[in-house]
Amino acid sequence: MQIEAVFRAARSFDAALDLLAENVVTLGFDAVDYAFMPRARGRDGAWNAPEIVARNFPPHWTRGWSRYASEDPYLCTCYQRNLPLDWNEVKGAAWLSNTQRQAITFIDDLGFLDGITVPIHLPGGSFAFVSALSRPRQGAWRAQQEAMKEKLFILAHAFHAGVDRQARIASQERSVTISPRELDVLRHAASGLNAPATARIIHRSVETIRRQRKSAMSKLGSHTIAQAIALAISMDLLDEPVR
Repeated sequence: MQIEAVFRAARSFDAALDLLAENVVTLGFDAVDYAFMPRARGRDGAWNAPEIVARNFPPHWTRGWSRYASEDPYLCTCYQRNLPLDWNEVKGAAWLSNTQRQAITFIDDLGFLDGITVPIHLPGGSFAFVSALSRPRQGAWRAQQEAMKEKLFILAHAFHAGVDRQARIASQERSVTISPRELDVLRHAASGLNAPATARIIHRSVETIRRQRKSAMSKLGSHTIAQAIALAISMDLLDEPVR
């Protein structure tokens, strides 16, 4: 696919995300976000909180979002399907929990009143998604909404395929020497634990855990902890149990 090659040729993940944002704006949206989840749900069935990267969002938008991240109604709904999710299908739904209603209000308060989320189902239970967001309640994309949904669907899958291949090649080209402690930290992250929870389990400071996570990410050439986990799994680095 030609557009996938364009994303694959980007000099970095950030450059590819910038390119995605530019394309999304041409479709009539105002912002975009992306997340990759090595495992969408934990062993108990609860949703793992995705690590989201975004373009054209307000500064420091993640402050306060953590309380809703694992109950994001757009994530929970889009996971059940393969085609793009129109946010209007979720807003006002009778099944929404109080927390999910608050999550929608949080996103509305960021200034994004309209949007679409594209689910990307992957082997081994991994999951990714791309959301395109609009500030008006009826974004410009709705003038040709079916055509725009189809174009966004293609863009989202091409972006993920491009940056995924880019990251895997980068990890293969470098010598990966991850320490046993860094691997343990990745294993805990893969099970859905954040840095503070991991720190409590292995009796290290949160700062130490975050430093080890960043070190592992750097060695793997990944942009996010989720991407680092996926790469480590693909390289059979996480086969042993956590210590």
